[in-house]
Amino acid sequence: MSEINKFAGLTMLYLPFIRGLYAAVGIPIHRYRLHDGNTQLIAQFEPHDLPESARQAAARYACEHELAVGDYEELVSPFSLGAVTLSDNSRVVLGPLNYERKTPLPGDSSEALTQAQVQQAEATAVAAGIWGMKIRVVNLWMAMIEQIVLHHELPHHDEDELYQSVAGLVPPSIKNIAQEVKLNAPHNQYRYELAIMDAVRQGDVAKVERAFAIPLQGKFGVLGPTPLRSMQNHVHNLNSQVSRVAISAGILPEKAYALSDKFFMAAEHCTTTDQCIELRHMCAKAFATMVKEYQQSVEGARPPLVHNAILLISRLIYDQCSVAQLAERLQVSSAHLERVFKQHMQMKLSDYIMGEKIKLAQELLRDTSQTVGTIASILSFKDSSHFSHCFKRVTGLSPRQYRNSTLSHNQG
Repeated sequence: MSEINKFAGLTMLYLPFIRGLYAAVGIPIHRYRLHDGNTQLIAQFEPHDLPESARQAAARYACEHELAVGDYEELVSPFSLGAVTLSDNSRVVLGPLNYERKTPLPGDSSEALTQAQVQQAEATAVAAGIWGMKIRVVNLWMAMIEQIVLHHELPHHDEDELYQSVAGLVPPSIKNIAQEVKLNAPHNQYRYELAIMDAVRQGDVAKVERAFAIPLQGKFGVLGPTPLRSMQNHVHNLNSQVSRVAISAGILPEKAYALSDKFFMAAEHCTTTDQCIELRHMCAKAFATMVKEYQQSVEGARPPLVHNAILLISRLIYDQCSVAQLAERLQVSSAHLERVFKQHMQMKLSDYIMGEKIKLAQELLRDTSQTVGTIASILSFKDSSHFSHCFKRVTGLSPRQYRNSTLSHNQG
């Protein structure tokens, strides 16, 4: 995938997060393309009554604040602005949360905020719970975007080497923010989550136990206004993740959703954070058990070669997965693999591979706003024309026709 396509794809991934943040806290959001000291507005989410002075302040902020890709500056008060730079070097400016005020916005030519006003604003944010909560949500959102950007752009090094290379990119003025993110252990939290997901995917209940025994070198993120609400949301997050992992491992979606619904309701009835923590553990073990039972039933019905081919296809679904590549990895001839697969699955192996790619393409078309070209690139098709041809051959519709039909159905 070219660098341009990769950046375009990553930027598309941010759009749902941007919309979600605006929907959650109502903060004005402006995204700019920067070139030779000029700013070009390319996306915006703003309240209908946002004053023109706020838009002008956002444009100045985008132009005047030097932020490398992945860097961000936090909001410090309801009246301040923040920003984060995306993978394509565009800059997202956020704020102010409170624009219905008499004091000037940062950068106003008429009058700058005095230090006393800034301190008063910060004190107000702390004292007024709603403002403090919204500021925290926005700053956590920027920290999340930073991790997405850096995770995709940096090479895969050892974790400590990775953080050191990231630290070298952080301007001295926000070293303390980067250190706070490190102390919250985003990398260790991610590694911990991966261990749980891998255990569920393999149907290994003992491995789930070991994954939960990994010591967290940090703390859980704040996902709600109270500790209980936050931990309930952590249960929901894990529930959503392991249910999707189980589906990818072969569990029927309706069966996985039914179990997921039970854990969702159980989380809502928790009355302590300890109950939530235990429920997360139970949820992961339940889905791992479901996958294990499914795998045992499948292994009894399919030859190991066919079972292993199907598992390998699920892991290589984003690559150019061919019969020859599968045969090489499984250490058999292509002819033998195709013969055994067709005998037990009643379909050609190449058709099965294409069918799995098209299923994933349907999910991306239905559930994301990514372009047809981006989806073709994600799934390693030669180009969008080849992807569209294969999609129509399998479904009878072009990708755009399929997307439009699902939109019409959802709206209806």
